[in-house]
Amino acid sequence: MLSPTRMHTLALALKRRIRRNLGVPHDPYPSPPEGVHLSPSARHFHDYGAAPLRLSWQNCESENATEWQRNARAKLAELSGYCKPEQTPEARHETTHKIANDLIRKSSYLRMGGGRDIPVHLIFDTTLSGPLPVMICLQGTNSGIHLSWGEVRLPADVERIARGSPNALQAAARGYVAVAVEQSCFGERRERSLAKPSRDPCIDAANHALLLGRTLLGERVEDVSAVINWLYGGGHGLTLDFPRLHIMGNSSGGTTALYSGALDLRIQAALVGGSTGYLRDTIGRRSDASGQNVIPSILNWLEMDDILALLAPRPVLLFSGKEDHIWPYAGTEAVAESARAVYRALGTPDNLRAVPAEGGHRYHPDVAWPAFETLMADVN
Repeated sequence: MLSPTRMHTLALALKRRIRRNLGVPHDPYPSPPEGVHLSPSARHFHDYGAAPLRLSWQNCESENATEWQRNARAKLAELSGYCKPEQTPEARHETTHKIANDLIRKSSYLRMGGGRDIPVHLIFDTTLSGPLPVMICLQGTNSGIHLSWGEVRLPADVERIARGSPNALQAAARGYVAVAVEQSCFGERRERSLAKPSRDPCIDAANHALLLGRTLLGERVEDVSAVINWLYGGGHGLTLDFPRLHIMGNSSGGTTALYSGALDLRIQAALVGGSTGYLRDTIGRRSDASGQNVIPSILNWLEMDDILALLAPRPVLLFSGKEDHIWPYAGTEAVAESARAVYRALGTPDNLRAVPAEGGHRYHPDVAWPAFETLMADVN
């Protein structure tokens, strides 16, 4: 026979399950008195309004945009833990795969040492002669970089590819050497060593990086810089046009693309989707199981418009869905308008553009590519 304590426990559990199945919130705690704020987020929401943003262009007394960029870029590198790698990584386990028609994929693992290898894939048209422009292609929070050349590895990949995720194929069709880079925590670089990894693919790496004074985002940008070192090193055997070294990505790939452009001046243009909005209005006001975009103390110094302004005067095309529930276009447009002040100070206000797309949080190639090509044509 069950004890009274056990029966009470089971009754509470049953009541909770019934309410959950009915979609009724279960809160066993008393409602707070009127005007009492107990949720941790209440304090944070309040404090956003007083965030000092000490290095923001909006608070800068100097009109020297170049000097401001130098100081802000150094602070962003410090906060994110980004340290530009000096060595040129060595390509290992190189393979070549035919894709379709005259397109091929040359794959390798770039050895950086210290427990870090970066899967990199070059997708290009073999009939084109150099020097060829370069597009670094990043995927968002999904199954991996294989989507960039249209390979199906998981059931959900079929729909993702049908909706336009093969950005490397799109870039190669436009004459680029597409450089598809697997981001840390996704695809081949998902966590495999922990005995019991968390459900979210990023949170373990994000927390572990913090123990070392780094961030996952900073580590991802370091990977991009390491890939650029390799491209400059020439071991790939291609003739590249480095004044046309561009980067693109959507969602978490767009975030890495944006921060890479802010911190690595070798990137000459960026196509960034579904990843821009004020931090206080986006990742600061929603649940975050991944922690992949968090930089400690960032709001003491900079906001998203400042990070975007670090790319000035280089061309940047931003896009986002009007109904994007994570990074809505309204926020993208607001950030772009503010960052344009730095572009204006450098004499290139038209080099930063934002375009809306119909729909929600996804990659919108039908909107992104035409707008980016128009931007680049106008710049050149």
